[in-house]
Amino acid sequence: MPDQPAIDSHVHTYRTREIGRQAMQGSGRTDYGGTIDELLSLMERGGIEKAVMVNMTPTVDMFEAAVAKLSADERSREEARIRAEIIGRLQRRNAWTCEIARAHRQLVAYIGLDPWMTGEELIAEIDRCVDQGARGLKLHPAAQRFLPADRRLWPAYARAQELRLPIIFHSGLWALGNSSGGQASPHNFPELLAAFPGLTVVLGHMGFGDFDACARIARDYPNAAFDCCFVINGTDATPSISDDDAVAAFRNVGVDRVMFGSDYPWFDPALDCERIRKLPLSDDEKRAVLHDNAVRILGL
Repeated sequence: MPDQPAIDSHVHTYRTREIGRQAMQGSGRTDYGGTIDELLSLMERGGIEKAVMVNMTPTVDMFEAAVAKLSADERSREEARIRAEIIGRLQRRNAWTCEIARAHRQLVAYIGLDPWMTGEELIAEIDRCVDQGARGLKLHPAAQRFLPADRRLWPAYARAQELRLPIIFHSGLWALGNSSGGQASPHNFPELLAAFPGLTVVLGHMGFGDFDACARIARDYPNAAFDCCFVINGTDATPSISDDDAVAAFRNVGVDRVMFGSDYPWFDPALDCERIRKLPLSDDEKRAVLHDNAVRILGL
């Protein structure tokens, strides 16, 4: 068992390997499928005590696929029904995530929401899932086609702030879609951070490597935090960032503000965790990134 304990703050899980492989669309760096048994085995191998499931339902992609089959007249009649069906699928995925977390104490449930939902629906879904054990929210501005400060989500942000629920956002580029809209750019988060100073906002992927923007956000907004999944990993045979540059990025943003995350099943959590253990950081810095920051930032 590795000496330094770890918490993986960013994993995705799926009911079956087939569903997980389909979700990855060939973009993963592993042959994993995102199943619970597979993840638990990798956590044991890597000395990872807990993992935060940031499961998301690709509502926009699902909607676009459904309406593409319809004529213009059919679309005008069917849009509301299709949206309602897709929100129902999101809610069922949330319920499954909470169920899995209740069954496995090593796993933590974060739930998805969508700007299509009314303010009342957003609050009701948060409250329902918190009753089922949810510990936070996951939102994906790029995949869900919204800006972080979208006023439609204001009721959800207010409720999360009230309940002290962190929100983990995808930030930066998006490997599975057109990133030209830039919805998830780190530059789009300050308005939200300023409007809800009591809300913990985690920028996943450290802005996809925009470390300078993340450092500015960390300096200006004490409620901002980050995870390093994808951008600093041990799965790639040839890392895109050197060990020295990885250490510089952690220290520039703030070692107390960054959490280890793997983005499993896209990456291998055991290998990613081992790379951070081997970085030229102090023991205290390693423990902060691997474990203690997640305990404090996410309330684990």
